[in-house]
Amino acid sequence: MNKNFEHYKNDILDKSIVKKLNKMTESQIEKNFSDNLTFGTAGMRGTMELGTININELTVCKLAQSLANYLSQKDVNPSVTVCFDTRLNSKKFSRIFAKVLEQNNIRVYLFKNYAPTPLCVFATNLLGSNFGVMITASHNPREYNGIKVYAQNGIQIDTKTQIEISNIFDNIDEVEVYNKVYKQKLSKHVIYLGKEYEKLYIISKKSKIEKNLKIVYTPLNGTGYYSVSKLLKNNKFSFSTPLCQRFKDGNFSTCKYPNPEFVEAFEKSIKLAKMKKADIIVATDPDADRLGVMVRHNDQYIKLSGNEVGYIFADYILKRNISKNKFVVTSVVTSPLIDEICKNYNAKLYKTLTGFMSLGTKTKELTKEYGDIAFALTYEESCGYVVRKNVFDKDGIFAALKICEIAQEKKLKGDTLIDYLDSIYQKVGYMSSLSDSIKFTGNEPFKIMSKFVDKLRTEKLSEMSGYKITEIKDYLDSEKTGLEKQNFLEYFAGDLKFIIRPSGTEPKLKIYLFLKGTNKEETDKKAQEILGDIKNYINNESKN
Repeated sequence: MNKNFEHYKNDILDKSIVKKLNKMTESQIEKNFSDNLTFGTAGMRGTMELGTININELTVCKLAQSLANYLSQKDVNPSVTVCFDTRLNSKKFSRIFAKVLEQNNIRVYLFKNYAPTPLCVFATNLLGSNFGVMITASHNPREYNGIKVYAQNGIQIDTKTQIEISNIFDNIDEVEVYNKVYKQKLSKHVIYLGKEYEKLYIISKKSKIEKNLKIVYTPLNGTGYYSVSKLLKNNKFSFSTPLCQRFKDGNFSTCKYPNPEFVEAFEKSIKLAKMKKADIIVATDPDADRLGVMVRHNDQYIKLSGNEVGYIFADYILKRNISKNKFVVTSVVTSPLIDEICKNYNAKLYKTLTGFMSLGTKTKELTKEYGDIAFALTYEESCGYVVRKNVFDKDGIFAALKICEIAQEKKLKGDTLIDYLDSIYQKVGYMSSLSDSIKFTGNEPFKIMSKFVDKLRTEKLSEMSGYKITEIKDYLDSEKTGLEKQNFLEYFAGDLKFIIRPSGTEPKLKIYLFLKGTNKEETDKKAQEILGDIKNYINNESKN
């Protein structure tokens, strides 16, 4: 019998959990207790089921105790800000987290109601907390939840801190921690945070000029509605929201996969936009740190990719930035076309590893070196943007306002954002940028996926779709990349470049493809064909 399962079943004092454990089948036990959940760069994330490999009351206790043990070594009077989104169990998990911290004599700032991730980061910085803890699984499907951990400086915790906490995490007995707090109530010493912090966060210049841009905005049943609607109203924008997606719904009944990267998330918004003849649709993911955009052009609604929104932000902001040291920060999986846009404006471009721990850290370093006037944009292709100075984690809320401001300016000239993109391509050339993913299944999907990437590493690919591969960059080789080690591969083949990277939050192998061309339609068609060939290759090889 599984040792982890036996420990849970025999030693948990909470009888309601023991009942659930007794109902588990052998296959469920094997699946849910096959391994231990790990604490990584972005925190931890998993499906909401009982078991050592999932997100539940016990694994939440385990991380809370890990942070408490870490802080006890670092600070005599530590504090933590705890925030949660609209997902199922998020509020419950936030209260459990707070109980564990309290028991360890750590001051807790706890949000009364759900709030977006950018607000958690803002409040952590404002209050001077050692950590900000956000209960969220971001844009994952409804069965997921997770925890993001931020440092006092508003950036996801660095690698050194992550490793130290991870080492503590691996040695915590979550059953023991849970038994101490499951009947405990939060004390009067918890400091509750309310709407006053969200009001502080969204302070911006108020416009007196009425706008004629027609907007549909959806928070996808998540946390973004209050902040985004306030910002739009303060700037005299009028907008509509699908009523079924305005309010919180942890089941995401109207959107099974609430990820604004994908057009499926816009189904309800498109219907409303057609009724209202809206010029633009903007969507924030459940914790409102990502932004998705669709544009009406020639009476059709066209989804902009994360890279395309990045091109628009970069061109628009760089044109107006007068600093001789102006800079943009992106990741290595972002479209190389951003290089050409930066060259066009004599801007410096810096590329980091994926994830806003790397992006935010680099942005902060450069801001310190060149001053905040030099900052133009930080973004990643997966719809994460920073458009405000002295902000070091992605913020879908202010990005939503900025894209509406740009669309309004273009509308006054009789153009759409598609027209604007075309004008950018005329200056710097065209590149098709695609991304997709292949899901791995089984009892240990992350390990299976990692082994397959190792196989790709040893069995070097020589060609793809008729393109001869001239170079393979392995990001485990930090001497060659100049970056910290990360498990992914980058392939170069003339006008073609593609990247194969395991996701850090889901058992998915991500594919990023970039193809230079002169004709958009032909280049996009060819890029789709190549992407299909890459997926077929991976599917076939991963079975062998």
